[in-house]
Amino acid sequence: MSRLRSLCLLGLVSVGGVACSNGAQAPAPASDSSPRPSYPGSRQPSAPNVPAPQNDDDGVSSHDDDDDAPVAEQPPPAPVPEPPPEEPPTYTREWHVSPSGDDSANGSRAQPLRSISKALTLVGPGEIIRVQKGTYPEKLVIGASAKAGTAEAPITLRGEDLPKIVPTGSGWFMAHVQRPHWRIEGFEFDVRGQRQVAVTFSGNTTGTVLAGNELHHGAFGSGISTDNGANGITIEDNHIHHFARGDDDSHGVVIAPTSADITVRGNDIHDNSGDSVQCLGPEGFSDNAPARGVLIEDNDMYDNRENAVDIKTCHDVVVRGNRMYGFEKSTSSRGEALVVHYSARDVVIEDNDISDASLGIAVGGNRVGAPPTNVSIRRNRIHDLKTPEGSGIRIENGSDVRVLHNTVVGTDGFAFVVGHGTGGPSTSVAVRNNVFATRNAVSMGLSAPGLSMASNLYLAGAAFNTGIFVAPQSDWLGGTLATWLSSGVELDSDESGEPLVDLDLLMPGERAVDRGMDLGLPFCGAAPDIGAVESDCPEATTAALTE
Repeated sequence: MSRLRSLCLLGLVSVGGVACSNGAQAPAPASDSSPRPSYPGSRQPSAPNVPAPQNDDDGVSSHDDDDDAPVAEQPPPAPVPEPPPEEPPTYTREWHVSPSGDDSANGSRAQPLRSISKALTLVGPGEIIRVQKGTYPEKLVIGASAKAGTAEAPITLRGEDLPKIVPTGSGWFMAHVQRPHWRIEGFEFDVRGQRQVAVTFSGNTTGTVLAGNELHHGAFGSGISTDNGANGITIEDNHIHHFARGDDDSHGVVIAPTSADITVRGNDIHDNSGDSVQCLGPEGFSDNAPARGVLIEDNDMYDNRENAVDIKTCHDVVVRGNRMYGFEKSTSSRGEALVVHYSARDVVIEDNDISDASLGIAVGGNRVGAPPTNVSIRRNRIHDLKTPEGSGIRIENGSDVRVLHNTVVGTDGFAFVVGHGTGGPSTSVAVRNNVFATRNAVSMGLSAPGLSMASNLYLAGAAFNTGIFVAPQSDWLGGTLATWLSSGVELDSDESGEPLVDLDLLMPGERAVDRGMDLGLPFCGAAPDIGAVESDCPEATTAALTE
């Protein structure tokens, strides 16, 4: 996406039993120990360990000895009690809004208010506004005339039966939130093709949550935006779709410079003319500090014209446990599912499932200032990619990039591409414990100083390329693994006719199980498995991802 088209995004321009082992610590961003999402991301349980019968000296199985004392039947284990259901929240007061109400009423259920805007000026900490079903043509401002909630007593704005908010025809937003500890849930924001953002956040918004809403069909730069010091926001479980403006970008969520501690979780974001989520850098239009502390997890992101996730100059970003698919080359994108470029720093990309894209994960390319630095790409499952490029992981330029424990299978292009010098060299790239189960394995250019590859598993007969990048055709042969290893770039790697035993779950084959290097990432079994999926973990155990 061009930098120029990014400037209008916010209206600021132009308007158990088996222990997991943990090895030595490797340098990397801070770890995250939150629970892992269900598949994709879950570890499949191994078969239970059943001791083999032991033979006595007489050669007879001990189970056949007549003089053995009878084994008492053990009672079944007591069932684990279900945790008690969470107590529903209580409110110190309820305000009611209805299309048939009156703003001079007292706001009770029997005498509701007419407008949401009126209720916003009355509600206080610990209270709730209940908005009945209907259509509300309003511009909502939770700002100077609204009270702030507190961590102990948040303010809730709740739609009952999905009331619809529609534009009033003026301004660049439908709702502007500038207060902490508010929860906004259960609404449909129907932008109706207007040049407006559905919801924008700015200022002190610590603890504010936008959850369980549907936001759709806008024609401005984004559906949801954070800007001007917005902080501590959670955007979760929303359906965000069809934000588009012709050939220009419109994204599901834009996180702008000066934003901090923003969580985007569990959303369904699709059919936008830009990205599902973009972390926008300040290049070209602002001297503000980059956004920082961004968590993008467990979202479904698909069928946008550009990318699922676009990380520009942002710091301390985690992208994990997401499902990304349906990305093709367009006039403004190569069809990457995920791109990290400009001067992004301290980025972790882990445990994502990526498919049906022209390129899986790309680092570098567009650049202003320093290249992307300290980027960790680990435990991602990348599969079924397509032309015109079809590469799994491509490092255009960057410094201190680690590609660890990923599985790439079913690509039309190379599993891994590095060092072709677009925007500068790829410096100090480490590639370890990956399963590259593709016919076209690695393409290495001449600009990869400090490249280090080891303990990777390739498909038997895979082809390798050095020098000028080529888009491999069906008759392209390339070099062999033996020739590749003789160059000294890679050590202790192998090939297998069956690197994976399950192409649906991407379970590792025999040559990958317990064959990996200990990189400081927790694992189950005698040693780490090569690839994204650990096969030796009991059901109740997860190989938490830390580095």
